[in-house]
Amino acid sequence: MQLDEIISLLDRTPIIAEMHPVSACYLPDEIMIFESTHDIFFEMDNPSPTLPAKMLVMASDIVCAERFPRTICEHNPFTPILNEILFDRFDCVSKRMFCQSQITERIVANTRQSPEVEVIVLFLIDGLSYQNSVQHIGGKHSNLSIEPCLVDVPTFTSLAFPNIINDPPLALRLFDMGYQNALGVSYWTRDDNTLTDSLFRTIPQVEKISDFQHILFVIERFLKDHPKQKVYVQVLRTGLDGYVHHQKRQPPIRAIIHQIYQELELLGELFTRLGLNAQLYSTSDHGILWRDEFEAELVGNAPGKSSARWCTWKDLYQQNEPGKRFVVNQQEYYCLGYPKLRRALHIDEQGVHGGISFQESIVPFITMGGVEHD
Repeated sequence: MQLDEIISLLDRTPIIAEMHPVSACYLPDEIMIFESTHDIFFEMDNPSPTLPAKMLVMASDIVCAERFPRTICEHNPFTPILNEILFDRFDCVSKRMFCQSQITERIVANTRQSPEVEVIVLFLIDGLSYQNSVQHIGGKHSNLSIEPCLVDVPTFTSLAFPNIINDPPLALRLFDMGYQNALGVSYWTRDDNTLTDSLFRTIPQVEKISDFQHILFVIERFLKDHPKQKVYVQVLRTGLDGYVHHQKRQPPIRAIIHQIYQELELLGELFTRLGLNAQLYSTSDHGILWRDEFEAELVGNAPGKSSARWCTWKDLYQQNEPGKRFVVNQQEYYCLGYPKLRRALHIDEQGVHGGISFQESIVPFITMGGVEHD
């Protein structure tokens, strides 16, 4: 049953609808949403005059499964149509889906369930959207799982990568679980890049490497130097973000994403060859809203060197509306919704990020290996 059919049916009766939790955020405000049949019975027994109302139940127990009509909603909430509601219902969406700030806890929980895993890898990609990942990878490889993940901070690198690593950082939490040998691989060193220094702050050995074959060599050498020991590897590499700025042509998105997947496959092949039980995770700091995906609505006159999609409170005077407010590390940030810009795009800007949109805010959480999330 489609979402509009469910809305129509609610005019006649409460229903139990199996749907993705985020699909509930697309429903009109007048519909009362209950997480279980227990919740709706509590409301119906309330002496206050609350009925009649449109009521939808997201889940039911066995005892009450036949009390109301039951249906399955075929709605996919993760398409560009999400742009119609994401800005206004960002908080609703964040409560009903997997968020970037929960990635570390997810990996820790998976590790508790599978203590036999010897090697854990977190592959961090600078600029990759869930939409592009599904278009060019999803469904083509049975050994890979892609889950949508909401960036629940402003969609730019200096805030989003730390949102993934979290505090205490993942490396430290895994250390306490027995992964006491950690290797970091980055395009930058801790000495010449403050963000890299923060992301790898509890990893004693960090190698600055750009060539992926060299990355494989360094990881293999590290594993051989720590035989029969649990190892955590954290890799930071460029994605599509580097192709957004100072480019007069749209980059070969499909080829770049295919290369990223090939690198994950090569890592998997390395662990297989070494006979290691490994779990690979990969995600991104933010996605990209490409310039050919929207017709811009200009709502400001910000200077050319400023961000087109976000600002701090000091620069709000340069735009006609504030956007959504985020507070991160006691600092205020304001992000515009789709398709608004603080300034016109430059001729050599192929895309933007920093705002709130399906393309920028929904990133992939990719898993390869023995741990599957239920």
